[in-house]
Amino acid sequence: MLKSVITMVALLGVTSINAQTFKETFDANSLEWTECAYESNSGSAVIDGGYMKITSKGENKGMSIFLTAMSGVSTKVGENTFFETHCYAPLDVQKPFKIRTHVNIEKLANDRMTGLVFNYKDGGNFYCFAFNDEMITFNRYVDNVVVGRIQQGVKWADKKKVDQEWELIYDGQVLTFIVDGMQIMKVRYMPLEYSGFGFYTFGKQELLVDDVEFVQL
Repeated sequence: MLKSVITMVALLGVTSINAQTFKETFDANSLEWTECAYESNSGSAVIDGGYMKITSKGENKGMSIFLTAMSGVSTKVGENTFFETHCYAPLDVQKPFKIRTHVNIEKLANDRMTGLVFNYKDGGNFYCFAFNDEMITFNRYVDNVVVGRIQQGVKWADKKKVDQEWELIYDGQVLTFIVDGMQIMKVRYMPLEYSGFGFYTFGKQELLVDDVEFVQL
């Protein structure tokens, strides 16, 4: 009898843990990620073969927009600046959580960026971690305008390593972005309201996403 009770408690514990975790493997679009083929020559986001593929085409004028966006000057979201796809995560973002994802980047280069969008309300209101081969930037967009920015340099152990694991961790006060186990940026006092989460590319960049794990801590 005691053994049966212990087994039942153990099973209940496993159920509770599983209820806090959701893993997106892109075998189906269960979270209703935004998918689209090329629009306005800017890019595409397509689920195929168990992957999410995000591509931004990049145009000649893209580099000047990129340099402005990476400077301290406030910028607006405009055509050809970036391409993104998003879903609404199965998380309470006002409580601690972790998002872990495995990706493949076409290339780490100065004129190409990739990263995460989160606290996503709509195309003009969101937070973003984005990086290239030299630096990482946190941007806060409100009504299509960058109203807050933090940026710092990054020293990659291997710039040719394009298979990466990303983690976004929120402990209730601090946002931490980790790449391959290396903490590359912390941001404090940025309250979260929206569960919109997704991926970002800028310039002639391609990002292949293998899976995304959402964990409520």
